[in-house]
Amino acid sequence: DYMEGMIPHHSIAILTSERANLEDVRVRELADGIIAAQEREIREMEWLIADIRSNDVANTAGAAADRPVPDFTGSP
Repeated sequence: DYMEGMIPHHSIAILTSERANLEDVRVRELADGIIAAQEREIREMEWLIADIRSNDVANTAGAAADRPVPDFTGSP
């Protein structure tokens, strides 16, 4: 499925950004932003996978509104 395939892709982006030897402060800041965004998106995809397995797909706007995705912008 789409999200299960995207999680490893995001994980690779995190590893690449963490391991990069970056001398330019701007590029390091970009890499740090990528790490934060990818970690948040992985948590969101994991939540969606679990929700869909438990409750089936939300195939209407109403069904999606009844099961909103939590805010994953904070710490894990």
